[in-house]
Amino acid sequence: MNLPPMRPGRKQDLPALSDLFTVSPRSYFYDELGDASEPDLLEGVSAVVADQRANRLRGYLSFRPNQRSSALPPSAPTKVSLRAAAFSSAGAVARLQFRALFCYAQQLLPPCPQGYLFFALTEQSWLQASLKETGFDISDAVRFYERKVGDVQPVPHPANLRPTQKTDFASLAAVDAAAFEPLWHMGESDLLALNRDCRFEVAETDRTPIGYAALRLHQDGSAHGFSGAQVVRLAVHPNAQKQGVGRQLLVSCLAYARSLGIRRIYLNTQESNGRSRKLYESIQFQIRGRPVPVLVKRESERRTLSASFGTSHERLSP
Repeated sequence: MNLPPMRPGRKQDLPALSDLFTVSPRSYFYDELGDASEPDLLEGVSAVVADQRANRLRGYLSFRPNQRSSALPPSAPTKVSLRAAAFSSAGAVARLQFRALFCYAQQLLPPCPQGYLFFALTEQSWLQASLKETGFDISDAVRFYERKVGDVQPVPHPANLRPTQKTDFASLAAVDAAAFEPLWHMGESDLLALNRDCRFEVAETDRTPIGYAALRLHQDGSAHGFSGAQVVRLAVHPNAQKQGVGRQLLVSCLAYARSLGIRRIYLNTQESNGRSRKLYESIQFQIRGRPVPVLVKRESERRTLSASFGTSHERLSP
């Protein structure tokens, strides 16, 4: 089956892209794009299937390569997240277009000695099928928890807790790299961005950071001003685990939320992270909803576009 030409997304595509999402029977947004403006859809690497005769788009795919963290091991791959996708067709046609656009978008990424780790979080069956046909595998799932804030029982204080300072974030990125696999790692730039809209607290011993927690408040129009809070990040260095530091950070988040009159607090973690899940459940966090599968594909080098798709395409100007 021959597809219309593929090419990188352009600013001129925004009206057609808006139309595509309006009529698309198959579309996907990563959570961070829920309130995004249309130009945001062309950030990172985007590719489209363009029907030139009808002057419209039939398919769209967008990736964002993460800024590589200096705290990662040299051999760790660079993460690339699936941000958005939309297709004017359903079924086998949409899956074919997805595979073709994925292969094409790979050619737009610069060479990376460590290779790339593509990942996507989705419950949508059509997208899971498209990803699997493109070589992705389910590697894990994200599990969601919630808790009524209520009373917070005091716990031991093995670490000193304090607000973050500008000089902390390189050390916190190193803690994060030690605590999480590369897929889940947040580097210094990620943590700085998180710090802009979260209450950040550092755990330290002997003036050395060994962990941190980031709490995001959800604002509303209520008398208290907040509808809830989310622990968006909690990390403790492996050398300091099993000492109660994570529990201390988590209870501190709960106490702060309670002081603001917040009634519910949320968090999530990998389904495979038994230690974290045991901690959360021991403090009366309850599972909420279904886990969302995480699909990944590791590429050690860029591949050429497969001729089996029978497609024509435009390349970026040198």
